[in-house]
Amino acid sequence: MKSSLYGAAAEYALHSLLTLAARPDPVSVRDLAAFHGIPERFLAKIFTRLEKARLVKANEGIAGGFTLARPTEQIPVMDALEAIGPRRTVFACAEIRRNCILFGDAPPAWSVSGMCLIHRFMQEAERELRDFLASKSLADLSRDFERKAPLDFVRESDVWFRQRKRERTNRRERK
Repeated sequence: MKSSLYGAAAEYALHSLLTLAARPDPVSVRDLAAFHGIPERFLAKIFTRLEKARLVKANEGIAGGFTLARPTEQIPVMDALEAIGPRRTVFACAEIRRNCILFGDAPPAWSVSGMCLIHRFMQEAERELRDFLASKSLADLSRDFERKAPLDFVRESDVWFRQRKRERTNRRERK
């Protein structure tokens, strides 16, 4: 059975990709996790999948981390979701139409023939959702975020990431 719904992994991935989109330099998973207040080990697994899907690329070394593998306009939101949760569906039909108490042990043919109407309805809704997510790129999300986020937040974020990188580099040099 397919997993249903997008959960924390989708949220973590999209927020992290937005953060990378705003940063010219590589960002470590450790810093991304600390910045967003999310579990580092879980985010590392997500980044393994994002890298395998060629949405991000790893940069080695103490000043390394991840950057986007291509421009934000070329990263559909659906690609990110598929990378971290392949074949997820919005709805998982359990075929409860067979369980009506009035049917006993033998549901009539009319009740179980063909695809469940609710399942078909939900598949149509899912196709529309997937089409919408495929039509939106990380650039669309970034533009919306830029309109919402105060300039102070953007500046403070930049300072925070540069400071973390500097601290990491300084610790390495002292060793």
